[in-house]
Amino acid sequence: MSPLARPLPVSRPGPGELRVGMAVFDRHYDMPAEISGFAGPMVLLTRPTGLRWQVRHISLRPATPYEKRQLLALARLHRTRLKGL
Repeated sequence: MSPLARPLPVSRPGPGELRVGMAVFDRHYDMPAEISGFAGPMVLLTRPTGLRWQVRHISLRPATPYEKRQLLALARLHRTRLKGL
């Protein structure tokens, strides 16, 4: 395996490191999302399409730059589709 093909190590954030608006990757659902809030031990997540769900912080990790770009692209696509173009 070439050095360029290796995935970057990504650490798990602790509960105190998470904040509203932070882009994260949910390993349970295998999707990037944005933190929209907290409810006790659960973290509330939202996708640009309006999909919402909650997970425990243990299944989250910070989003990579690629995953952040995915969220931005999804938001643009969703806006375009809502316009009817």
